[in-house]
Amino acid sequence: MAEKRVEKESERQKPNIREEIDGVKFHKLAPGVTTHPLVRSGRPCLEGTTIMVTDIVAVRKYHEMEPETIADHYALDVSMVEDALAYYAANTNYIDTDLEIDGVNDMQLAEAKFGTRSDSILSRRKPVT
Repeated sequence: MAEKRVEKESERQKPNIREEIDGVKFHKLAPGVTTHPLVRSGRPCLEGTTIMVTDIVAVRKYHEMEPETIADHYALDVSMVEDALAYYAANTNYIDTDLEIDGVNDMQLAEAKFGTRSDSILSRRKPVT
């Protein structure tokens, strides 16, 4: 009869998070927050993910979501969201400037009016008769 494999709580390990990409190590900015030049253009991200701190902060600021709701939305642990918000509290000017630049870029794209609705793929479909 096969033995049941019982794993003790103390033997569990953290998920396998990459420590480097192309020989360049991730830089830990704060607990739970890292950066790497090849991940999201070097912007601060939650450790082990590509979710940027600015994403978490924007949802918190503009949609007034609680950390538990944000964690559920992004499928994260609440502690990861709290790490992002703690990093924001320590680096408010940097993150706010990053959010402002994102907003300017979004406005420029909206004003550029690339394409129109009539140019969409669905409008080129022939009606079924």
